[in-house]
Amino acid sequence: MQTKKLIAALKLPTILNIPPKLFPLIFDFNKYSLFLIEGGRGSAKTHSVGRFILYLGEQRKIKVCCGRVIKDSVKHSVLALFKDLIDEFKLDYDVSENQIVHRKTGSVIFFKGFREQEIVNIKGLEGVDILWIDEAETVTKRAVDVIVPTIRKPNSKIIFTMNRYVKSDAVYQHCVSRSNCLHIHIIYFENPFCPQKLIDEAEECKRLNMADYNHIWLGLPLEQGTNYLVASDRIEAAKNLKWNNERHPNNSVMALDLSASGGDLCVAKRLIQRSMSVWEEAETITWSEADTDITKGKVMNLYAKWKPNFLIGDADGLGYPIMCSLKNTLENVVLFRGALQPKNLSNGNARADGYLAVKEMLESGFLKLNCQNTARQLEYMKTKWSPNSGKVYILDKKEIRKEQNESPDFADALMMGIYGIYYYPQYLLNDTGRNNLQDFKLFTEFDE
Repeated sequence: MQTKKLIAALKLPTILNIPPKLFPLIFDFNKYSLFLIEGGRGSAKTHSVGRFILYLGEQRKIKVCCGRVIKDSVKHSVLALFKDLIDEFKLDYDVSENQIVHRKTGSVIFFKGFREQEIVNIKGLEGVDILWIDEAETVTKRAVDVIVPTIRKPNSKIIFTMNRYVKSDAVYQHCVSRSNCLHIHIIYFENPFCPQKLIDEAEECKRLNMADYNHIWLGLPLEQGTNYLVASDRIEAAKNLKWNNERHPNNSVMALDLSASGGDLCVAKRLIQRSMSVWEEAETITWSEADTDITKGKVMNLYAKWKPNFLIGDADGLGYPIMCSLKNTLENVVLFRGALQPKNLSNGNARADGYLAVKEMLESGFLKLNCQNTARQLEYMKTKWSPNSGKVYILDKKEIRKEQNESPDFADALMMGIYGIYYYPQYLLNDTGRNNLQDFKLFTEFDE
């Protein structure tokens, strides 16, 4: 009742019957160029933005692009929302499969996908007045870095609606600290229009599974889920890690993740030992050229510059011939194949060996992270268990690409470096120049 009185007092049209917490989207629209509206199910964030866009399109001529990562997804969801609202309020729009046009003002609403591999094709966005990306939790940092500068028409706006999976979500990190961004977090019991059926569903979810309730209904990040590799607070601590200035071996490792498909990056990392137990992710170099000769040349140049104790690299798929060639050219080259037998028999394969070693390093305070992309990708890394053997695996690249719309190139490069440190200690020297595993605190629990 209070909400209805407030809307009546503000003399808002019926189409703008939205939760009062979202009123700043309407009344402060001209104050900001970025809008981040996040929260859980039943919060009316998507409905409210859709209503506001249709209302604006009736008042003046605007060009609006509505996007999700997959174009068909936005057409089947946001387009359906617009159709329902246009029918409900008898708005003067002409609706087709690819766009919506207002018959009087000439406003145009069209739809676009922002899949990682397709973001280079962003023609048509330069003249957009409003870009609305729904389910923005699936948008990658690379996509954000390309899309945002493209919306540069005077007084243009970008609206993100989302329920983020992880604390360090790319869109959230880009928006939340900016003075030109209006950030609103809203949940279902802040929406006076939330149907009782959804409220009952939320309460049932709360009774059955508190973790699901926190994410689905309260819009909290998922990083504390039991199937995630490592908690976000350990990753955050690794970014600010300090170490003792003690005498230690001068070891370094070079790790290489090679591009296997379109949109992936080649990532080279240099890990440096900073104390008897701490290693630092010191440098990260990326490139996207598909030419194997270019890749081999870059790797050899970095190897000569960094002078690592050894190089470990991805020898699966297209990486195999490159790594074989490097092994024939350079000293101390290790071919990593993630699907091979594990060193630790509790794990399902070598990839699980590597990521669980990363987990142990992070939880023990033995790993300093510097690369934001690595930290971000580590947050969404998940474990799974074989129902037959009970062994632990890590979600594979295809599954991660399906969930996150990117390949975990940065995290995989780090993982291979840590795998090498754990399982190829013969290449590492202690402070007297001898290979002696027992001199490393890190390896005291391992039987090699």
